Amino acid sequence: MSALVNEIRHELAQVATVPAGRARSSLAEALVDRARATADAPLLLNAMATLMSAYDRGDERGRMFEVFDQALRLWDEDPSLFGGRASNRLVGEFEWISGLDHPEVPLASIERWAGGMERRRALAGLPRHTVRAQEFLLATHLGDHVRAEELLRQWPAVDPGRPDTALGAWHVRQGRDAEALRIWETVLAGSDDCTGEPARVLARSLLPLVRLGRSDQARAHHLRGYRLVRGKGEALEEIGHHIEFCALTGNETRGLDILGRHAVHLDGGSNPAKRLSLLESAVLLLRRLAALGLGAEPVAGPPGPAWTVDALLLHCDRERGTLSVRFDRRNGNTAVSDRSRARSEQQPLLERLPLGIRGGLPALARVTVPGGEWQPGPVRGFDQMLAEARRLRDSGHPDSRAAWSVLDQEAAGRPVDGCLRAELAAQRGLRLAEEIVQAGIWPSDEDLAAAMDAFEEAAEAFRARGAPAEAAVNRAHAALTLAYGHERGEEALALADEAERAVRALAEAGSATPRQVTAVLLARGRTAAVVRSAGDVHSLDEVERFFTCAAAYAEAAAGTDEESPELRSLAAQAQRAAADCMFRNSGRRVVLLRACSDNHLLAGRPWDAVEPFLELARELAGLRERPAAEDAAAAAYEAMEHGAAGPVDPESVGHVYLLLARLALESAAYEDTARHALRAGLWYEACAPEQASRQSALAYLALAEAYCGTSRYEEAAEVVRALLPDVRNWHDGDHLLRAREVFGRSLRGLGEHPTAAQQLVEGAERLGQTYVCGPYYAAGLRETAEAPETGPEAAYQEAWENGSAVDRAGLLRSRARQSEAAGGRPGHAASMLAKAQSLLEEALAEAEGRGEQEEELRGELANTWQPLGEFLAAEAEELAGMDATRFQVMDGTCEIGWLEDAPYEPRKTAAVREAREKVLAFHLRAADRFAAFGPGWEEYRAGALSAAAEAELKLRGPQPPRR
Repeated sequence: MSALVNEIRHELAQVATVPAGRARSSLAEALVDRARATADAPLLLNAMATLMSAYDRGDERGRMFEVFDQALRLWDEDPSLFGGRASNRLVGEFEWISGLDHPEVPLASIERWAGGMERRRALAGLPRHTVRAQEFLLATHLGDHVRAEELLRQWPAVDPGRPDTALGAWHVRQGRDAEALRIWETVLAGSDDCTGEPARVLARSLLPLVRLGRSDQARAHHLRGYRLVRGKGEALEEIGHHIEFCALTGNETRGLDILGRHAVHLDGGSNPAKRLSLLESAVLLLRRLAALGLGAEPVAGPPGPAWTVDALLLHCDRERGTLSVRFDRRNGNTAVSDRSRARSEQQPLLERLPLGIRGGLPALARVTVPGGEWQPGPVRGFDQMLAEARRLRDSGHPDSRAAWSVLDQEAAGRPVDGCLRAELAAQRGLRLAEEIVQAGIWPSDEDLAAAMDAFEEAAEAFRARGAPAEAAVNRAHAALTLAYGHERGEEALALADEAERAVRALAEAGSATPRQVTAVLLARGRTAAVVRSAGDVHSLDEVERFFTCAAAYAEAAAGTDEESPELRSLAAQAQRAAADCMFRNSGRRVVLLRACSDNHLLAGRPWDAVEPFLELARELAGLRERPAAEDAAAAAYEAMEHGAAGPVDPESVGHVYLLLARLALESAAYEDTARHALRAGLWYEACAPEQASRQSALAYLALAEAYCGTSRYEEAAEVVRALLPDVRNWHDGDHLLRAREVFGRSLRGLGEHPTAAQQLVEGAERLGQTYVCGPYYAAGLRETAEAPETGPEAAYQEAWENGSAVDRAGLLRSRARQSEAAGGRPGHAASMLAKAQSLLEEALAEAEGRGEQEEELRGELANTWQPLGEFLAAEAEELAGMDATRFQVMDGTCEIGWLEDAPYEPRKTAAVREAREKVLAFHLRAADRFAAFGPGWEEYRAGALSAAAEAELKLRGPQPPRR
């Protein structure tokens, strides 16, 4: 029997070597049955402990309770069967085993375990606070608030391990966010040594931090925390908290990405409580998506049918309700279903908390881009609408055009006086002219005639009302509109000159105000600018002088004229137009843009200052004046938040903040970099999808670099991991390498050295261009070589074993380049590339007729043939340049202390010729293969033939000159 016992003990020790899952559990179950048959109690207890561990590791904790119950009964019957260590282990398991998560475990069994465990722990000499923790968990699960608060008072000193999670979570449930964060402080600071605790606490701290206004910490905890639980089936509860956080902070797309990665667990899992948490967060997220009008969008769900948001919402909510009712039946109350329903019906906490990570649905990019259609208020009469339209016009409000458009429609068929008729016609002309300008193409004759007729009608009406200066203003606007017509430039200039002469004469007679004069001068300058763009009638300097004169006139009059706000606004417009003429003079542009922005503010029209401030920030950033550029960008943002901003191009705003982020990054101002990059990414996400993908990825790449600069490697790794799919599709190799390099730095900072090195190697290999990749190959090798407890072979061996033919060929190419960088002989590099060529040739033969796969392999072969030819040629020339000693050492005819007396030249000449013939044959074969590939490979074939011609010239040697 002793031999059998020893055999079982040996097999129990080997259980841990079997991968966690059903296989390990099955083996442990068989060993429990065999141990029970021996009647050896200590052996049976050891087998039971092994089985419980297998269930725990294999995410089958629901099966643990029966085994644990059997072990407890054995202990109660005869504690002497257990040694001190076995007793401590058995009783200590109570801290980790609870039936609360499994509705099939009767409440009576849980209460019985809790009732008897205090006595058992006392007998085992273990502290009793774990019993209090289990009682506390039971009270909170059952919704017994009175008992839970009483236990808190009785149990002020707690273990800094797992119970802290429950304590903090209870405080959060009671609205005591600050107290929860205080309890979790040591874990959040990274000083807790429990491997599971940081992930649990980071996930539960997210919403308390948001509610307390600590958004930066919430963002950091999400990036750090989700990285710890990604793809882990045993962490469904924590994953649910991250999805919940995304749903409530305007990051629904990020939440959808996370849900998609773990959707398989929506319909199954060994821990019902954790699955319920995931279902609750899924319902919350999907309800938000449905509320945003995305119910018909396709989403990833559990295996089965194709899912939409609405269909998955219905499914998850049904599953959530069914599962929560199972707990209610076991508990005898509705505490679980009440909490579940409340959690899945929460309202957003923030409109948007930028995370530095793009989501998957462009429709969810919600940046509030100012501007919109003006609508009249309810029950407003015509006179009220007229007064409001005039107020908006006189204040230069962006809604002015829309208000006058509505008023124009209301006035149709209504008797109006001559003054209002003139105003309506003038505003109609301006509106039609704006539509012509925004179209960006030659206007149709009908559109041009409609705008011209409106201005002419306004001019005649003002002239009839005794306002000739206002008529001149409308004639100037008509000239500007006419300039956009096809080949109407000279006619437009003549009309503009006529309006200018008229208003100057009226001004000398005291019949025109400075505002009217400035408006005509500004329109005259703009007409010249438009005509110049179509044909060089005026020089750019002449056009700029028109605007400069208009601005100077308006500013001079603004100090004394009662129309000062309008004059300031016109001066600003003239200065902006002048700045556009000075694109080669950055210093002058800065002066003009600053004056333009200031005049808009002095006019009380901050909404018009937004674009000039943004342009000023771009100009200052280009001049490397970071503080001034940041001030200009901040001023633009303040103007946007004034509450009456006009339409703003989100891409333009994003460009400014990306420039600022890059400037800050160059200065190692990492906090400023992060702030600007987050803001840039947020604005870019409001652009069209093709713009949003690339530009926001660039912004978030800068964010990751900033995180690396402050040793926030976990956050950096998560940001880059999320943007890599976008970057991989770019043709810009520098950004791809930069992304891989930043990812490698972040992984190295986390101690993942082989993976960090491989990021650099993969980034370089994707390009296959020596002149770009050389430094990165060397950097990748250094990263690996400097890593503790690893070496270059570790990273390459792992990649080789898991890689395809393409991956392996890429690794061989990278090693060849690294050999070259380290001073190795060309022949060594060529041998590795020859092996890569062989791998790809075999794979290409197998992939014949498979379309994209075949084309990819052809491209990889092309990337391999080119450097292989270079190394073969370098090997031949190295041979040709060898002196006697080096050649004889290489040739094997040199011994230590002795050189062969026989001449070596014939052997060397033959060896060189053989090597050059090999090079020529290689290039000719490559040319034949490129020809066989068909259309699209002509350039590669030409390159191979050119290299073959060069090889043949070297093979023939110097030729005598022809006579």
